[in-house]
Amino acid sequence: MIMSRDKFEWDNLLEHEDVAFLVDPNSMSPDERHELIERLYVDYIKLRATKKTDKNILANYKRILRELVKNFAH
Repeated sequence: MIMSRDKFEWDNLLEHEDVAFLVDPNSMSPDERHELIERLYVDYIKLRATKKTDKNILANYKRILRELVKNFAH
């Protein structure tokens, strides 16, 4: 079951210049949010398997996924 607390803020996770192009999960349907989380997770797993991926990138993915799940899924 997907629940929305409508408190997700990209600004809390990324630098301001990185935020302008991002989607707003608060305005998405539950199915759209589920798809977003799933796609980000698949990307994260693929990047984690690549030895050349910068650890900061992986940390950002992990932080974003954690917040999305915390705010919209349980």
